[in-house]
Amino acid sequence: MQDYIIQRVTKDNYHMFDDMVYWRINGIERTDKEKLKSKQGDYSSKIAELMHPSFYVYAAQVGQRFIGWITILYTPKLGPWEKGVIYIDELWTSPDFRRKGIAHALMKKAFECMKEKGAVEIRLYTNDDNIAAQELYKKCGLKITGKAVYMQSGENYLYFNQFNT
Repeated sequence: MQDYIIQRVTKDNYHMFDDMVYWRINGIERTDKEKLKSKQGDYSSKIAELMHPSFYVYAAQVGQRFIGWITILYTPKLGPWEKGVIYIDELWTSPDFRRKGIAHALMKKAFECMKEKGAVEIRLYTNDDNIAAQELYKKCGLKITGKAVYMQSGENYLYFNQFNT
């Protein structure tokens, strides 16, 4: 399947990205009426985040909709590393479009970003039980180098915030 294009998400097509995120979260696509309303939405705060110089979002487009995306972050490193790393925060393809080369094409964008930034490697985390993702990443040249525990602030942010008042 090569009926798709990979493009960077920008202010001009962000409404399509928003529609795709809705699709991922809810398991169904928005109606045409909802998509029209989405196209007219105010995404200014999200566009500001999207324009961060170390943040890249690419999406696969089929027709007038996005059907998959990759979120890429460049993180500089200090000390003996000399160059930064590329982190893949998220990679998703609609179930109807999986196993058609789209995720691989999105991963290719991460490697292009790595080369462009002069980064030394790509890093990502995936669940132990997500074998399909692990196989994709291995085909793209990544290897398992260890196990990790995923942690986030959540409610603990309130704990930290009490020290900053």
